[in-house]
Amino acid sequence: MMPVTNHDKFVINAIFNPNYPLDFDGVSQADTSVSSQIEKQVIELKLLEAEGVRLAEHNYLTEAIECFTRAIEINPQQPSPYNNRAQAFQLQNRTNEANVDLNTAIELASSDNSHQKVLCLALTQRGILNRFLGKNEASLKDFQRAAELGSPFAKQQVLLTNPYAAACNEMLSKMFKQASGAQ
Repeated sequence: MMPVTNHDKFVINAIFNPNYPLDFDGVSQADTSVSSQIEKQVIELKLLEAEGVRLAEHNYLTEAIECFTRAIEINPQQPSPYNNRAQAFQLQNRTNEANVDLNTAIELASSDNSHQKVLCLALTQRGILNRFLGKNEASLKDFQRAAELGSPFAKQQVLLTNPYAAACNEMLSKMFKQASGAQ
């Protein structure tokens, strides 16, 4: 891994502390020490999450869950590792743990507008889980919220639960089958 330069610190500070002044001239040594610790924490968290995703993609789910758990331990207020760990739990059919993590991810992401993408993903994922568990009303509510945040998949799921849309889809499907069979 390459060392973090002062320019990197400036960029990271501007991203993660948008309300702070953008220059380092007036920053005390204590402030830069705390800032440096935060930067290292953010980098470590992102690396753990990336490694967890890589492991999950290769079906090393237990190891992936361990990476996400360590990321959560570094910063329990960050919603993304909870969402990622929930996906790994679902792949292991551990629906209770997945549900707990999704609820946590949604709660944390809802309280901070900078986490709208994670909120959308977690709502969509919880919608799928709720549907699997037979909680259709809760599933629809999650899909509706995720659709409002821009999820195309969630929009599709909302449309499929609409009885009129379902009837239209069925009629269109029959028409296409008849048209292709007639040729």
